[in-house]
Amino acid sequence: MSELILTYGAGGAQGAPVAHGLLDAGYRVRALVTDTARNRSLVDAGADVVAGNLADMDSVRRATQGVDKVFLMLPFSGRGNPLDYARNAIQAAKEAGVKLVVLNTSGQTPEEPTGLPMLDYRIHLEQLLRESGVPGIILRPTAYMENFLGPWVLPRLGAENVLAYPVEAGRPTSWIAAQDLGRFAVAALGRPDLAGLSFNLGGPQALRGKDIAAVFTSALGREIVYESLSPEQFGAIMGRVVGPEAETAIVAAYKAGEAAPLDAMVVAMDRVLSHLPVKQTTLEQWVRQHAALFAQTAQA
Repeated sequence: MSELILTYGAGGAQGAPVAHGLLDAGYRVRALVTDTARNRSLVDAGADVVAGNLADMDSVRRATQGVDKVFLMLPFSGRGNPLDYARNAIQAAKEAGVKLVVLNTSGQTPEEPTGLPMLDYRIHLEQLLRESGVPGIILRPTAYMENFLGPWVLPRLGAENVLAYPVEAGRPTSWIAAQDLGRFAVAALGRPDLAGLSFNLGGPQALRGKDIAAVFTSALGREIVYESLSPEQFGAIMGRVVGPEAETAIVAAYKAGEAAPLDAMVVAMDRVLSHLPVKQTTLEQWVRQHAALFAQTAQA
């Protein structure tokens, strides 16, 4: 019988490609979600979808029973303490004798504390897994291409042909597609011999603002201009999305990003691909995959 893998976040943009990728690879998948009715696609694909959440230790323990491996990522809602959620998942995995946890940090982990909880929690998150005694592999993605589908991009992209994003136009970034994170996670879950290793993940290209605009122009067939949002502008938008209590932290985090070395978001993928050989998606391929959505936005 194939291994049973518990996936967290399987109903979201980052976790869904992992769950579906595992099913396609022949694994049995259990998905812990807060609302089973909203995740019928996982059920239809063959996953065992169970109700619960990371704040409820009893539901986490039930979901982890009989599991061989775990894919762990934490919700980003601006509410609750993500480290408490991680402790629950890791403790349940330890109690159940899980053979491997693959952790998606959903962002880069600072090399040293920054004083910003929104960034530094990843340092403590990784430490929790390492000190638990549960074998683990850590995946640290840069920035997701799916961020270009956010409300800080789509309205102006459709109305003005302006792609506005809170990264300076001259800062290169190795954008990664969520589907590729899914592929890396599936590959890592099949490599327990890599336990103890961490991998910074990026896409196949390091692109600046003008490069991004050129890709969107080519893929969508209309002239697109890149515009850098300030941290304050982006924080105001995100405050409306995830709640005003998160706005100050978001602004501070993006200000720290502006102060980081110019190549801080560039990832050389040779080492990763030597261990986890995954075919990666270019930004142009990704934009073309979502061309219909971008066209609908332009017509709205």
